[in-house]
Amino acid sequence: MSGSNVSDSEIKKRLSAIADAEQDERERISERKQMRKVSRSNTALKGEVRTLSKMLDESAVTIEALEALREKPRPGRKMAKVGRRKNGKLPVAWVALASDWHTCELVTLDQSNGMNEHNPDIGRERAFEWARNLVKMVKLSQERLDVKTLVLWLGGDFLVNSGMHYGGMWDVAMTPEQEARVIRNLLVEIITFLRAELNVERIHIPTSWGNHDRSSMKIVPGLAKDFSHASIVYEDLASWFARDSSITFEISTAEWNLVDVHGYPILFHHGHGIRYGGGVGGISIPLMKKAGVLARDYDFRTICIGHYHQCQIFGAGQAVCNGSLVGMNGYSTDGGFPSEPPAQMAFVIDLERLEISDFYRVWGCL
Repeated sequence: MSGSNVSDSEIKKRLSAIADAEQDERERISERKQMRKVSRSNTALKGEVRTLSKMLDESAVTIEALEALREKPRPGRKMAKVGRRKNGKLPVAWVALASDWHTCELVTLDQSNGMNEHNPDIGRERAFEWARNLVKMVKLSQERLDVKTLVLWLGGDFLVNSGMHYGGMWDVAMTPEQEARVIRNLLVEIITFLRAELNVERIHIPTSWGNHDRSSMKIVPGLAKDFSHASIVYEDLASWFARDSSITFEISTAEWNLVDVHGYPILFHHGHGIRYGGGVGGISIPLMKKAGVLARDYDFRTICIGHYHQCQIFGAGQAVCNGSLVGMNGYSTDGGFPSEPPAQMAFVIDLERLEISDFYRVWGCL
């Protein structure tokens, strides 16, 4: 029969074509299945994005509501010039420098050749010992002077800040965020103690951030406030004491904080902007040179810094450098830097003559 005259080769070709068609169909089916899976994945991802976006919106509303409840810091009142009352005591202002506490730093006796030991408990006790000694000194001066105002400078580097400077995690057993909370709570207690113990009309608190306070690897010029753990602590403190009209804050928004103390202008800065290259004159030469440069932009009588952990007075009060409460540590020992006992500087301004009349070293240890 004519229908049976198909050659074997033709049959093989037809079978091969059928097999190829079946393979193509299987591949198309597989591709369609894969596309459906991708489509379902995209749909699920879009759903997750919508859910997360909704959660973020709800969080933003919650944050906005909490911020609305937050006490707004009381704006600082200008400290007007004052004179002596008739047959009264000489009016003065006390200026107490508080910086470089390193409250949570760990220092062992081995690291300091047996001369210093420090941990968060010791750091806290030194802070309160300093506050108690400051109260004693102010009260003693009130026997003969009319203390109008206590200016309490919070000058930064209350934190150690693991990983941002020397030693990293070995110098502190807390994260920077944990440290910041400890420092905030400690400063609340210290300020509350000073307010309760001192009979002064006003406690004015200007602030500066330090190099240890940064949340960035290096200090960001012009934006250091936005990358500082200390700035958040200071803002929390200002909100905490907002209802007490006798406690006012002057939170710095720039590296240099100019504060008028009843007509006596003081320029505050943590001190990391004063570059010292190890010269025989110590920090005096770069500090006084910097003061001359700053005088072009700022009208001040005294510049106050910390950072160098040294209690020093320059130019009869043109500049004052603050000490520390941590004392000798592994960094100073290994670097061969001079160390001092835990202490902070303070001075008294004669508000009648507008001159500094006395300088003090307020000890932070027994």
